[in-house]
Amino acid sequence: MSKKFTVEKEIHCPQCGVLLPLYFKYTKLIQCDSCKSTIFLEDEGSRVAGDSSVLSEEPSIIVLNQAFFYQQTSYIPIGVIRYSYGRGYWEEWWIKDSSSNAYWLSVDEGDLVLQQETDTLLSLEAFDTLYVNDSIQDGWIVTEKGVATCEGFSGALPKVVKKGSQYHYLHLSGKDGKLQTIEKVDNNLETYIGEWISPFDIGKVF
Repeated sequence: MSKKFTVEKEIHCPQCGVLLPLYFKYTKLIQCDSCKSTIFLEDEGSRVAGDSSVLSEEPSIIVLNQAFFYQQTSYIPIGVIRYSYGRGYWEEWWIKDSSSNAYWLSVDEGDLVLQQETDTLLSLEAFDTLYVNDSIQDGWIVTEKGVATCEGFSGALPKVVKKGSQYHYLHLSGKDGKLQTIEKVDNNLETYIGEWISPFDIGKVF
């Protein structure tokens, strides 16, 4: 199976001048592969925000800018954020399919969850009062509540993240193996819904 992903835009790094391809037009933050600068993409252009933290390479079936397929659909990993959460860390991969739909793929010690952002129905007050085993509408049950710390990022992202920043999160399990993640970031809630997937169902695109 093969699929060519289109570069939707190109910019020059304002720090070193190298050409940076953007696979998704909604990119807001990118790390230069050459000088490792963090670059904000704004309406009027781009600006350097400083040096990025360089993530140590860890064994992974997902590799930045190397396409893979899942259930007959091709995806390309555009960026990755690494978070620590006390007992370890996980990675959030921002990926795009061949139709330019965007997803987040969470990888945590071999467990994979494919999610898309959706409308948030929970209030901030309700978020703060929920704990493990509590339930909300439509049968969702809280399975984890914690705090995540950003360890850094690589590639390109649709949002701005900073090393050392923290956010609170809830993981909820639903019907038919669905998983919902609700994140509290700067007093705003972001909600993502998806499903567990098997790493054995991930294949390379040739």
